[in-house]
Amino acid sequence: MCFSKEMSGSFAFLGLILSFWVYSRTSNLQLAIGVFYFFLMEFLQYFQYLVIDDCDNWWNPVLTLVGYIHICYQPYFTHVINSSLTTSPDKLKAWVPILRLCLVGGTMLMMRYFVAELPGWREQKFASIAETTPDGLSTNPNLPVSTEWLRGEKLCTISGKYHLAWVVPMSDVSYYTPSAAIHSFMMFIPFFILKPDMVIQGFFLFMTGPFLAAWITPNLMEQASIWCFFSIAQIGIMLILIREVLIKKWSKSGKSISETHSADAMPYIDMKFVWPMGVVVPTAEKAGKKGK
Repeated sequence: MCFSKEMSGSFAFLGLILSFWVYSRTSNLQLAIGVFYFFLMEFLQYFQYLVIDDCDNWWNPVLTLVGYIHICYQPYFTHVINSSLTTSPDKLKAWVPILRLCLVGGTMLMMRYFVAELPGWREQKFASIAETTPDGLSTNPNLPVSTEWLRGEKLCTISGKYHLAWVVPMSDVSYYTPSAAIHSFMMFIPFFILKPDMVIQGFFLFMTGPFLAAWITPNLMEQASIWCFFSIAQIGIMLILIREVLIKKWSKSGKSISETHSADAMPYIDMKFVWPMGVVVPTAEKAGKKGK
């Protein structure tokens, strides 16, 4: 399986259509923004292909850094989608600290790049594929060998064996500095601790995300981009097939997303300043106004 600029562009187009379809059907702006955020990654990958392997072209490291920042906040927007589909005010309150932690954790992960050049923050060095010659990792001899997703010496988007490979300098892991595992923790753990029916979605996201990417390639620089490539397809399946068909069939209400998630009637998290402020219940507010 080989990926390409054209495939990334096609998935970006599908992601854009999906975000507009979701908003037109639900009027749920937070849900649409969550989907739109993952469209941006597909869109970004298209342009990264235009400067791939050209590390001296300033567009390459700029686009690589934008992609890295996007990755850092993916758990936040994943759970923006999840919270936007929650109709119970009590359960919605549980999403507030989760979203806050995702913002903090994402920022901590992002800062690993920005402090990497400070004295004493980055001591670990990486051999290149050309020096270690492991079989099957990449056709690019300049790809670093790392035990951590994305981490290498020079900020650049280069060719992997099948798809883009992102290389990002990061500070060393310490008591104060999280590893890339914080992304995994923030992304998946909420699926398994909030509601039983979310386990299905969390399991699907894991199996078709990092697990599938690792099955396609052992290259840790490439696995992240392959998962990002599949993200729009994952969201579409999770919203339409898993949530609309399976969970709807098993739920007591038996209603679709458009029926149970009208933006005018359902509670939502106040995120005017990105930082979740609390839960707003529109029906309660209207009732309060009528009572005055």
